[in-house]
Amino acid sequence: MRDLIYRSPYYSGSFYPKEKCDLNKLLNFCFIESPFGPQQIPKINNNNNNKNKIYGLIVPHGAYIYSGAISANAFFEIYKQNIETFILIGPDHKGIGKRISIMGEGYWQTPLGEVLINNTITKELKTHNSIIIEDKLVHQFEHSLEIQIPFLQYSRLNSFTIVPILLKDQDIETSIMLGNSLAKSISGKNAIVIASSDLTHYESNLNAYEKDFRLIKSIENLDIELFYQTIMELNISICGFGAIASLMRAVHLLGSKTGVLLKYGTSGDITLDNKNTVVAYAAIAFV
Repeated sequence: MRDLIYRSPYYSGSFYPKEKCDLNKLLNFCFIESPFGPQQIPKINNNNNNKNKIYGLIVPHGAYIYSGAISANAFFEIYKQNIETFILIGPDHKGIGKRISIMGEGYWQTPLGEVLINNTITKELKTHNSIIIEDKLVHQFEHSLEIQIPFLQYSRLNSFTIVPILLKDQDIETSIMLGNSLAKSISGKNAIVIASSDLTHYESNLNAYEKDFRLIKSIENLDIELFYQTIMELNISICGFGAIASLMRAVHLLGSKTGVLLKYGTSGDITLDNKNTVVAYAAIAFV
């Protein structure tokens, strides 16, 4: 029998706390105490009929002290839905992986426990799309997906699996191709797509708001061409644009009609330091 593959929590102790008790305390702050969070904690509730179907989410991937409360709004939105699999898409920040890199099997570890990769869906994706290539190494050193796992572990009422995907090539053709493959692989399954991206980087608070809200309008309208056009026109330094475009394509094919902005904020808003450059974050749900 093959040994199970484990991905260790590489960024615990930097982007989020290393100790379980400290991590739970910070997650609790993000959900309940921060004015940028939902100011509610996920509670056990078997009534799943009060929420619209969520096809996907966009969440940031900054350190929890900066973007965690923004992220909490997205994860709170789905806590009543007993989703079985989360397709996690993010950018390959270091550019060391394949065009599209997937980790096809094994477990991801965090201070809150282990999460199994859904190897049925990963096999289907690799079958449907030849540019989706197995690359475990790039996943070990990329933070954009790892920091989503504790949020899922903290807020879920059920056990779940993940499918981790990283994009080195974020052009529109690659992103649409991945979105098509995702829609085909998860159609009819109890799964949703989560795209990990921060928005404007290292500009003034005013510039971030002006640029990002124009970009968010194209995201809400599921308009991929306008999304790329706006990034180019305004020179927006968004890091996970390919992940967002892949999500937009997939959720549109699966039935989503619109994106809904749940929360927007910048590091300057959160630290009360709007005089210096900021990084911007948004939580968006697709219904």
